[in-house]
Amino acid sequence: MKTKIFAPLPGNDQTCGWTQGLPLRPTNASLQGEQVGDFVIVGAGYTGLSAARKFAQLNPNAKVIIIEAQRAGEGASARNSGYLVDSTLNDGHMSDTGLQQYREKYRLNKAGVDCVRELVNHHQIDCDWDESGKFHATAVPAHEAKLQRFSDLLQELELEHRVLSGDQLYQRLGTHYYTQALWTAGGIMLQPAKLARAYIDILPANVTLYENSPVLTWQKQGPDFLVSTPMGQVKAPALLMAVNGFMSSAGLKRKRAFPLTLTASMTRPLSDAEYAAIGNPKAWGLLSAQAMGATVRLTEDRRIMVRNTAEVWPAMNMSQSQLVKRKRVHQRGLKRRFPQLDASVFDSCWSGVTCVSGNNGQVFDQLDSKLLVAGCYNGGGIGLATLFGEQMAYMASGQMTDAIAMIQARPKPTPLPPQPILSWGVRLRLMRDAIIARKEN
Repeated sequence: MKTKIFAPLPGNDQTCGWTQGLPLRPTNASLQGEQVGDFVIVGAGYTGLSAARKFAQLNPNAKVIIIEAQRAGEGASARNSGYLVDSTLNDGHMSDTGLQQYREKYRLNKAGVDCVRELVNHHQIDCDWDESGKFHATAVPAHEAKLQRFSDLLQELELEHRVLSGDQLYQRLGTHYYTQALWTAGGIMLQPAKLARAYIDILPANVTLYENSPVLTWQKQGPDFLVSTPMGQVKAPALLMAVNGFMSSAGLKRKRAFPLTLTASMTRPLSDAEYAAIGNPKAWGLLSAQAMGATVRLTEDRRIMVRNTAEVWPAMNMSQSQLVKRKRVHQRGLKRRFPQLDASVFDSCWSGVTCVSGNNGQVFDQLDSKLLVAGCYNGGGIGLATLFGEQMAYMASGQMTDAIAMIQARPKPTPLPPQPILSWGVRLRLMRDAIIARKEN
């Protein structure tokens, strides 16, 4: 196999609101010299950490090595909006084929939710777990028909939900901004950085985690894989690339998966007076009924998060000056919903990389003997990444499971156009969606 050069490398900012409030965690050593293992994993997010944990449990005598470019668990896994969901918004494909496809998608998402729930319960993980459901909402009456179609679909599948509007909706959210919302019971809100930190803490003793060790090159060398970092190398017979949005950087799935850069801002905890001004609502999480509409959360500790930007960004991560510009967009979104709050309540802004495909298909493949790759979760990363990581461990151990069969039965990502047509097309689509969603931001 030809040597693969990993570029561009991850370069996370240090201003993520989810990680800023956590205690400092001692950083693991970087990779030094030549190391030999039984299973090497590139990427220490939900997928890589889950794969390492499960493989080590299945193979207690094996040496498992994880290589992380920066600090473990502080990439995309700690930077998402903290939604663990089973049902996702659907326009209402009510044909038998469409209904069955949605049912299978729901079944996979629920398996991911159950996988995380089992870990949280078994290890007593503190991640601000909140099973209060989630909202899909619109500020545009013309978009209410989409919510009604979704309600019809959920009714067909006998999934608990209800539609709210008027004073009932205002009392629940503390804002008059939305005209209608659909609540589903299956949504769980959590603190994503706490969960990622816990995945590190529960790694078995036969797992070695190296941090601040960006992979520069990787190749197949005889029966083994050789992974090189600035100061060391790892050789192992099995390799998992668990880098999600950086798959194309690793030279993998360039025609199937595409990275997008998202940005979000979060307020400091609201004061008693500020919280009373918005009606003292319970914590909630809300997704827009329109693509490119804002994702908004009110956390248990009274912080408001707004995310309403998604961009094609070749450098992947953003500088502080670039984040300042996005923060202004988030501030406008906050003021639209809560005009009684001062925009200065935002005290953090960050970027993160997600991965999407043309048909919402996920990557779960064995490309070569013992070369595995997983990712492209299309916004469902907490549950699917945890589930896919565990099932990759079973696959690397030569075991077949019902979950693997379920994952493999799902549609694979369809081919994407070549570059630069792909980037142009995605930019145009995002621009179109942003125009349509301008009143949802």
